[in-house]
Amino acid sequence: MEKRPPHIRFHLRKFDDEPYWSVIDIFTGQPHYLNGVRLDSFEADEADDMVDLLNLHDMQVRGVLRDQ
Repeated sequence: MEKRPPHIRFHLRKFDDEPYWSVIDIFTGQPHYLNGVRLDSFEADEADDMVDLLNLHDMQVRGVLRDQ
């Protein structure tokens, strides 16, 4: 299993039977839902951008990363 820093909540996963990427929440191990929308079926670059934005927001909310 890949070890991640403790402040990283979201990561990418490509399921073997699907051509697209999903944004995975480490707490559920499943694709994350944002405003009722399941975050899957992304191209790799789109999914990577989404993960970066979600992790940034999560770290700001938890106070791990301060606004500059």
